[in-house]
Amino acid sequence: MAFMSSGVRYSAIVILVATAVVTSVDATEPEVANPLSLPWLAQVQLDRPADLATILLAQSSTTDAVDSVATTTVATDVRAQGPVKSPKRAFLMSLLVPGTGEFWAGSKKRAALFFGLEMVGLGTYLSWDGKGNDLEDEFRARADTTYNPWNYLAWRDSRNSRFSSITHVLPCSSFVKAAPYSSNRDAVPNAIRNCPGSEKQQFYELIGKYDQFVSGWGDVYRDDRDDGEGNRVEFTEVDSAENFQSATRLSYEIDRDESNKYLKRASNVLGLILVNHVLSSIDAARVARARGLGQDEAVIDRRTRFGVALGGSSGTTPLLMAYRPIE
Repeated sequence: MAFMSSGVRYSAIVILVATAVVTSVDATEPEVANPLSLPWLAQVQLDRPADLATILLAQSSTTDAVDSVATTTVATDVRAQGPVKSPKRAFLMSLLVPGTGEFWAGSKKRAALFFGLEMVGLGTYLSWDGKGNDLEDEFRARADTTYNPWNYLAWRDSRNSRFSSITHVLPCSSFVKAAPYSSNRDAVPNAIRNCPGSEKQQFYELIGKYDQFVSGWGDVYRDDRDDGEGNRVEFTEVDSAENFQSATRLSYEIDRDESNKYLKRASNVLGLILVNHVLSSIDAARVARARGLGQDEAVIDRRTRFGVALGGSSGTTPLLMAYRPIE
């Protein structure tokens, strides 16, 4: 700043720096850089001290204008990529069909992941559910031809049943009693045809699960001999259900357990499929919102990711995982 004696006139050079202030000083041979040669500097001549406020206000207005231009540029870039996707619509699309919301919002990789999980889940569910139902049809058909509920009810009303632990009533027994006995292979299905579904399911489960129903099987034998060889007996000879067994019943129970295993697995997979629908819908809404803010695929990929793996005690149970990659 230089002062002059006539008229008290002074000059000032105000340097406005956008990103950093750079000062170069040489103690022996001072060199003064021309401010006009620096594109980010501005030289202003002040005649009055009050002009400093005007300069500062002008600087603030310039900064606001730059920010406005930057915001407008981002919005223009977003519009250039296409119309803004609605997060609500993306949410509903993926809730119905996982991956469709992500695909519509422009994230094809995430769409492929969720849609792939859906296809794998549906395929696994249909396979295990089909195997479970096939095995169920097989062991029920075996019971229809080899288990005689009329024999069991007759034994149940006899004196011999007093020596056995009886804790369950035969499901559908009222329908069996009302139906006439027949040796026809369709006799049992016809007898319990009108039995409620849940009670009918219990009928086919309990006759193989508990010893007390053993007298209804056609190949009952005594299994309490020391030589390990059982003798075939009539159902009327069963004096203690715990001491008698049936080979048909044993194989029946194995198939029933196998059927229940597949059906339970199918039920678990169905639960995972529903979880996949929910996660995909939430992810689709987040992707659509991120796209609306101008974030690209790389930024979105650094967010929460999802994957599938096999685990559980057997190592064959499908598990759905959510994780965030470490930079």
